[in-house]
Amino acid sequence: MHIIVAGGGTVGQRVAQALHAAGNTVVVVEADAARAQQLTARGLQVITGSACLPRRLETAGALHADVLVACTGHDEENLIISVLARRHFEIPRVVATVRDDANRWLFGTDWGVDAAISAASALVTLIEEATGSARTIHLADLATGLALVETNITSASTAPGKTVAELDLPGGTIVTAVVRDGKPIPADQALQFRIGDRILAVTSPDGEQRIHDTFYPGTSPPQPTAE
Repeated sequence: MHIIVAGGGTVGQRVAQALHAAGNTVVVVEADAARAQQLTARGLQVITGSACLPRRLETAGALHADVLVACTGHDEENLIISVLARRHFEIPRVVATVRDDANRWLFGTDWGVDAAISAASALVTLIEEATGSARTIHLADLATGLALVETNITSASTAPGKTVAELDLPGGTIVTAVVRDGKPIPADQALQFRIGDRILAVTSPDGEQRIHDTFYPGTSPPQPTAE
């Protein structure tokens, strides 16, 4: 995938490195020239300038990008970047970090944001998602009040060989898709899970632990930590 990371601070740098290591084409847009040089020295592709400017995003490949991650240090900038990404460049998926929880209500589809992630947990969550190292991840709070959760199926899971219908999922939880070999496939009731599958589910805000217990009974999900 072609991914643009807007903001090369602590979160942006680590996210870009993790996504790059996962085999994606990653371009960082960073306004600070000195920081941009540091990122380039670390092997990242960097465009120097503000991601709030359409021409900078276009230079970064916004016309054919698959994902944009807005993670500057300012919520207002992340909103502007998200609107540009979705409305102007029609980038299919836009993820934004939120510094001030009081602003979270703004980070929805009206501003072009598919998933808003707390800046405190964004670092660990995005890196674990990109590398597939986590078992159960709370990806985002949806505008409807529900939560989007991902579970990665490893050899430690009890799910391989079982179908969606055979799982004892929490009430109100729907498996929306299964990503297998890098491609999404419909999660019909007869689909059998395999090791390596990534399960995307929509659930209640408190459903993450119960989903984890369904796939990994007797273990605890990893807890995000702030840096």
